[in-house]
Amino acid sequence: MKEGARISTIPTRDDGRPTRRDVLAAGLGGLGLTALGVAGLASKQLVPQPLVYDLSAPAPPVAALAPTPACADQPATDRAEEGPFYAPNTPLKRDFRRPAHHGRELVLRGRVLDVRCRPIPGAVIDLWQTDEDALYDNVDYGYRGHQFTGPGGEFDVSTVFPKGYAILGMVRSPHIHVKAQGAKTKLLTTQIFFPEDAEGHARDPLFNPRLVVDLRQTASGPPVATFDFVLEDA
Repeated sequence: MKEGARISTIPTRDDGRPTRRDVLAAGLGGLGLTALGVAGLASKQLVPQPLVYDLSAPAPPVAALAPTPACADQPATDRAEEGPFYAPNTPLKRDFRRPAHHGRELVLRGRVLDVRCRPIPGAVIDLWQTDEDALYDNVDYGYRGHQFTGPGGEFDVSTVFPKGYAILGMVRSPHIHVKAQGAKTKLLTTQIFFPEDAEGHARDPLFNPRLVVDLRQTASGPPVATFDFVLEDA
């Protein structure tokens, strides 16, 4: 895929099928990329691309945080296929929101841990998602970026809820793609989902209930989705 191309998906109607207007709006170029997306999404044997960010810098000191009960009994986070829309060399940023967006805002936060439930400071976490119109973008890298975890392995992203879509009949419920890696861990490539879309989950062949975030409303401010990523040792 040519770097710098805007990537279109086709938003769905209530029944999961693209409308005629949506197909026409996508245009021939978008349909060509859609076909590429189908080929990538249909295969579960895609080899994830490696991360290109420098993990050799000294990690920040580890904070004295106790292992979480959830992690104490949890193996490494399940992997999921990368899909066709990954772009390397994304910006370093914590705020994915566009100034004039019309989406429902969301805070995604969590920690990156090893299999012994110890935080991994200085790990890279790279995220990408559709915007509120179900589009992936790597022209100005909207709704994608990377950051390095803090002393307690923590990360925090301000974004909007991704929108689900269908590609030539293949339904994807709302999800966020993730790559995570520490200096001494294997690369994790996965996807996380939201608990609000049971109907979409049932129709999405890539949905994994073990990859659903903990989503909570707040008294003021956007909802907060929490997910801890557990990485295998290299």
